[in-house]
Amino acid sequence: MAEITLLSKFSLFALGLLVGAISPTFGIGGGLVTVPILILFFGMDGNIATATSLGLIVFTTLSGTIAYYVERRIDFKLAGIFMLFAVPGTLLGGYGANYIARNNYEVDILQFVFAAFMIVIAGSKLISIIKEFKNKNKKNLGCEFEVADNTNNEDGIKDPKSFWESNILHREFMDQRKIRFKYEVKVFPNILVAFIGGLFGALLGLGGGIIYVPVLTMLMGVPIGIAAATSTFTILISSILPIVLRFEYIQWDYVIFLALGTVISASVIPKFVCKVQSEKLLLGFWIIVAITALRLLINVIIILT
Repeated sequence: MAEITLLSKFSLFALGLLVGAISPTFGIGGGLVTVPILILFFGMDGNIATATSLGLIVFTTLSGTIAYYVERRIDFKLAGIFMLFAVPGTLLGGYGANYIARNNYEVDILQFVFAAFMIVIAGSKLISIIKEFKNKNKKNLGCEFEVADNTNNEDGIKDPKSFWESNILHREFMDQRKIRFKYEVKVFPNILVAFIGGLFGALLGLGGGIIYVPVLTMLMGVPIGIAAATSTFTILISSILPIVLRFEYIQWDYVIFLALGTVISASVIPKFVCKVQSEKLLLGFWIIVAITALRLLINVIIILT
């Protein structure tokens, strides 16, 4: 590729700041924003853009993970279980992306299907969140979503009566700000979706958080603040193998200038996440998904026609 101009360097830095702010806030790798912009505005091939996005993800998620670790919001036990299913998916996705690139297959069709799928999902989630937000008549308590207790009794223990109830994970801990978290997570069969997140994350350079966060919050009942932190850590570890597999396609000169921005914002944003209500976080998350997926879909349609 051509040498990066001074304007492009500043643009990449600014993009990095944006990605670094979005990534830890919503527990995603940042590829939802990075990949379309690299394709649309920097003229990158789809395969190169997704690989470069993976290279950036390690910097973004590492910064976010360190910040969340200081805040004590990462559920390491749940993350470990999640990665048992996510890592095989990332491995398959990495090999799949390389196979497509080396055999000159069109990846645009896959991007088209994925973008269309995400628009449908984001639309349905936005409608449900807006309805719930309108029906909720509560005073804004700042970090109200963090004081989470979705357990079934005062002791937070529910006697399992069947196999599906026996895989419930009971979690209770306190973060750096002395905010108490108490929740139950029904691991199976919801955890199986982590494989799909890992697969698409490695294949399309998205990290996987686009699937991890909804699974953690909407299916498994994890508070959004913990879900974002746990997803960020999961993406950091599960992205290592895809990065190794796709190393030759990563444009590291682009990654460097992007990373300068992401490291700054991703290190600061987690300290302020608790100041926003969960509904607003989820609303912002799905709006970002819908906009980027729609823009990518339009771009693919233009290329194909």
